[in-house]
Amino acid sequence: MLTVQSLELSIGGSRILRGVEFEVPDHQCFCLMGRNGVGKTSTLRSITGVMKPSAGKITLDGKDITKLSSEARAAAGIGYVPQGRDIFPQLTVEENLHIGAIALGKKPNGSLDRVFSLFPILKEFLPRKGGMLSGGQQQQLAIGRALLTEPKILILDEPTEGIQPNIIDQIGEAIKLLRRGGHHNEAALLATVSQALKRAKENESVLPSAMLDEATETATVLLKEGIEKHPALFNRFADCIEALRKSQSTGTILSDEIGSALQQLHGEEKISILLVEQYLDFCKELADSFAIMDRGAVVCAGTVDALTDDVVKKYLTV
Repeated sequence: MLTVQSLELSIGGSRILRGVEFEVPDHQCFCLMGRNGVGKTSTLRSITGVMKPSAGKITLDGKDITKLSSEARAAAGIGYVPQGRDIFPQLTVEENLHIGAIALGKKPNGSLDRVFSLFPILKEFLPRKGGMLSGGQQQQLAIGRALLTEPKILILDEPTEGIQPNIIDQIGEAIKLLRRGGHHNEAALLATVSQALKRAKENESVLPSAMLDEATETATVLLKEGIEKHPALFNRFADCIEALRKSQSTGTILSDEIGSALQQLHGEEKISILLVEQYLDFCKELADSFAIMDRGAVVCAGTVDALTDDVVKKYLTV
């Protein structure tokens, strides 16, 4: 999705970035880590076009965006939530949410439902001034504003900084859902499918079948444990439902309502996540892969399994 190659940046004659390289894969969460002052935020600002690197190449979804303006990069699919959030304190929550989408000529429409489901407090506080929100609520607002621009990749700079634990948990769950394209009303949609399967099993006109039994049992597991833990099982479940809907015995019972529910469960766009974060447990829980920076360069990288205690001690412990 996003590739950074040999990125160089100097400010006032001082080299800030020294050949930074990493790649954020499609629909994964990539965590950029490092101690304070090593160049993480400067890297993000270079990616978003706020700063102009002196050398290097940045590609988004296979397209070179190195010379594009920051506005053009946003239009190309980069959503940016900067450190400190940068909401407009004198605008209402509703105005803050819409401003990014309007600037890009987009209509939020259905995207608002996704934002309100991820962060319900925003819907309740729509008329309230942004400056009246708590730090955690402002962070949710900033993420929601970025999501309404319909980004391909969401860049988050220190989203947990100064945030209360319950909102950190909400942000973490939102990142998981966005990464895999899960529907914001997943539990209700699964419940709809599960109830239809139970009605089919109780209907005398429906012949018993191993596939119907499997789908019913799988629905129970997914409702209890969530799709996040069982993506392969959910794909198998969806295939079973489609096969059952096409069969003569269950086709009318597993109606178009069920097809619509499945389509919605599959329907949300997956978003890649580039996360700069110093809260180690948060990174380990969410990241698929990582890179650690030191003195303006990437000094260690790999899958999150490689983020061992020895690596943490060597590169992250202060």
